[in-house]
Amino acid sequence: MNHSAGKLEKVKLEPTVDEYQLIWENTNDAIIVLRDDGAIIQANPALTEILGWCLDEIEDHARPPFFMRDFTEENHQKQLQLLRSGQSIENYETKRKHKDGTIKDILASYRAINKNHILAVAMYKDITEEKKIKHKLGVAEHCYQALVEYSPDAILVHNGGKISFANPAAIKLLGAGRLQQIIGKSFDDFIELTQTSDHRIKEDLETVKIKPLIEKLVRFDGTKIWVEIIAIPVEHDGEVVVQAILRDVTVRKYYEDQLTYMATYDPMTGVMNRASFMGALDQVIEQAAGPEETFAMLYIDLDKFKDVNDSLGHGVGDGLLIQFAERLKTSIRHLDVVGRVGGDEFVIVLRDVAKEKAAVIVKRMLVHLQKTYRVQGHDIHATSSIGIAMYPVDGNDSATLISCADQALYRAKEKRNHFEFHNDLKGEVQ
Repeated sequence: MNHSAGKLEKVKLEPTVDEYQLIWENTNDAIIVLRDDGAIIQANPALTEILGWCLDEIEDHARPPFFMRDFTEENHQKQLQLLRSGQSIENYETKRKHKDGTIKDILASYRAINKNHILAVAMYKDITEEKKIKHKLGVAEHCYQALVEYSPDAILVHNGGKISFANPAAIKLLGAGRLQQIIGKSFDDFIELTQTSDHRIKEDLETVKIKPLIEKLVRFDGTKIWVEIIAIPVEHDGEVVVQAILRDVTVRKYYEDQLTYMATYDPMTGVMNRASFMGALDQVIEQAAGPEETFAMLYIDLDKFKDVNDSLGHGVGDGLLIQFAERLKTSIRHLDVVGRVGGDEFVIVLRDVAKEKAAVIVKRMLVHLQKTYRVQGHDIHATSSIGIAMYPVDGNDSATLISCADQALYRAKEKRNHFEFHNDLKGEVQ
């Protein structure tokens, strides 16, 4: 029994003649065999596909007809001498003339052989289309550069934490006199950074997320504008850098802020509107640490406000409401919350106060609110009534607290210039 018969032997398989023939006939690159005098003695079918010449049309020609005129005989002989010296010529771009007269871009290689009267084997790769594409890309790049240069948007290139390019619009936006004032600086030098914005900008530039950021930009003269920043990864000189497009959105930001303010605050008195106050009240309840933490919910109403409107007009009535709201704001602390819920009705949250302290604050508030108001030449003597609900005794949700404060207000208005707690602790201005 032959024990080696079952073993897998490693055999180095050389390509067969048929396999060489397949490669010769089907490769996309032209293969040309040169005799020692430089004449072509063999060529594969790809030569005809690339340059249009058949082998019998160029065979034995000392100088092939597809050479360009500027490739002189002297150049040709120098090339042959290099090959005869055993030096191969690798991958150089040249031009060859097609049989129909068109010019082809060729990537040529010559492998020196110098054996059996064979000087070299040449390979021609047709790169005409590739060159056209590169040319178009070059034109496109030129157009892109022109677009960047004349773009009305400010464009900066940020590379390695520093600005390496700025177009004229960027120079103008930053208030610089010349480009050199900007190059080498960082975005941080122009953005009014807060802890949050600093994190967002660094994250956006490092991870290159294409999303707009709205930041306050400080110009060279110290003036500040709002800008929208969009960071985009681009390839520049072989490396990926960050291209930032900046747009002045100061006017847009102003109107957005105004719309936000109008949606959040009462436009006449400047205190929170109903929706914002309810949101703030819910937040105060959520932040309450436990049953030991208390706060007071105040529901306030101007006494006989309708009489002012009817006798002096709505203009005077509005002026009275504005001054009344201002006195409310000056009667509370910065941590407290005040809002207008409609007409002459206002609400206040006195945070972190017990019932006794709330009574002291409300008494002082009533004294302040009953002082004479001067509105459009009229002296107005107005008082107010206040209903108070305590968290969590009277309720632990916003709807219940407001309802309890409103009920207490109803009882307080029976006496006017008076306040009452929902749980029947009463007080009156002395």
